[in-house]
Amino acid sequence: MIKRMIAMTTCLSGVLILIAGCSASSAGSTGFSIGKNLARKDSHLKIWLDGEVAKQTTWKKAATGYSRFKIKEPVSTSPKLKFEIEDPDKFGRITMVQFQIHQEFEADYSDHAEFVCVASDTNNPQAQMRPGVEYDLGKPGEQFKLFNFKSEEVEGVALTPGLKYMLVLTVKADKSETANIYFKTK
Repeated sequence: MIKRMIAMTTCLSGVLILIAGCSASSAGSTGFSIGKNLARKDSHLKIWLDGEVAKQTTWKKAATGYSRFKIKEPVSTSPKLKFEIEDPDKFGRITMVQFQIHQEFEADYSDHAEFVCVASDTNNPQAQMRPGVEYDLGKPGEQFKLFNFKSEEVEGVALTPGLKYMLVLTVKADKSETANIYFKTK
């Protein structure tokens, strides 16, 4: 599917550039850039909130080389989080998994997290969040420590309805990765 989309986009961009009067080398260069942008993998993590997978906008990634990972539908104020690692060999030994949730602030996102979640035993790799497991952020359980905006330990995530947020999921490993997921609450 991706290969077919890359080929189609490359051909279409070449035709459009030729019609506009640019040289064939310019068309080839533009087509190559678009194909390269689409082929590049931005993350080896796949993340869901309330069963909705985070996706990138294909046309924006093709044009600019990057597109934010977004959850299309609004999620609950205490969402459920699940993540998968698409190529575990790229990560190596995982020693920590944590997430932060930042609220939208002045057309950007606050530098200060609304919520931060880490394992209760941060030194134990076996106590970390696991791929393929759905976690209820409203009640993450005793195996996790959850802190609010004031650095107070709380029982669960309780977001404000109708606001935009950014979830930052970090997997610390031999080859660590952080993914930013943008979403809105119901």
